[in-house]
Amino acid sequence: MKQNVSFRFGGPLTKALKIIIIANIAIYLIQILLPFFSGFNIDYIFGISKTGIELGFYWQFFTYSFLHGSPLHLLLNMFALWIFAGELENFWGTKRFVTYYLLTSTGAGFFIHLMNYFSPYMDPNTVTIGASGAVFGILLAFGMIWPNREVLLYFIIPIKMKYFVLIFGLIEFFGTIQSFSITAGNISHIGHLGGIITGIAIIAAYRFRLPKNFINKRKSKQKLKIITSQNKAKDTIDRLLDKIAREGMSSLTSDERKELEWARKNYYPDPNEKFH
Repeated sequence: MKQNVSFRFGGPLTKALKIIIIANIAIYLIQILLPFFSGFNIDYIFGISKTGIELGFYWQFFTYSFLHGSPLHLLLNMFALWIFAGELENFWGTKRFVTYYLLTSTGAGFFIHLMNYFSPYMDPNTVTIGASGAVFGILLAFGMIWPNREVLLYFIIPIKMKYFVLIFGLIEFFGTIQSFSITAGNISHIGHLGGIITGIAIIAAYRFRLPKNFINKRKSKQKLKIITSQNKAKDTIDRLLDKIAREGMSSLTSDERKELEWARKNYYPDPNEKFH
C-alpha cells in the first residue's frame, strides 16, 4: 500500500507568536546595546537569581524568560517556538495560548528559584535567563495534543511527539538530579523540567474543570424539577379546594390533609431560596 508522507519545515506565524518572537529579539538587542552605550547590564535586574529574589525583585519570575545569553540561545528558543507554538495557538486560541505560555515560563521561574535556594552548589548571584521553560511547556502541550505526530529528531531521526517529549523530559529530570550533586553547568535543567511540570498542572486543571455547559445543564434540570413540582402542587391544591368548597373542610381525609400540606409547601417555596 502506498503511503503519502508530507514534510513541513516550521509552523504558522500566528498573531501572539509573532509578538513573542519580536519581543524576545527586541529585548536581546537592548541587552547588547545598553551595556555598550551606558555600561548597564539589565540581566542582573530582570534575569532571575537568588540574590535578586531576596532583594524583592519578584518581577524576575516573569521577566527572565524574555532575556537570552547569546544569539544561538535566542535562535534555538525562537526556532522551537516557530515550529510548535503557532499550531498550538491556532488550536487553543490566542488568549488561552498566551496564558499558557506566560504561566509555564513563570512556573519554570519558581522551579529555578527553588534550585537556587536549595542547591549547595549554586552561587546566589548566578543569573538564569531564557525562554526555554516556556518552550518545554509548549513541547509538552504539543505532544499531549498530537502524540503521534512525527518530527525529525536532530533533523534526521523520525520520532513520534510522545516519545520526543518523554526523552527530553527524562534528560531534564536526570540533569536536574545531577545539578544537586555537582556544580551545575550553564544549562538550567530545572527550568526546562519546571516548564514541563507546570504545563502538566495547567493542562490537568483545564481538563478536569467542569465546563460551563455542564453547570448550566445542571441548573436547568434543577429549575425544571422545581417547575414540575409546583405544577403538580397547583393541581393538587385546585382539586382539594374544589372538594372543600363542595363538602367542607371536614370532608378531607388524613391522607388528603397531608397531600394538601405537601402541595402548600411545594407551591409556595421558601422566599429566601434563590435559583440562578
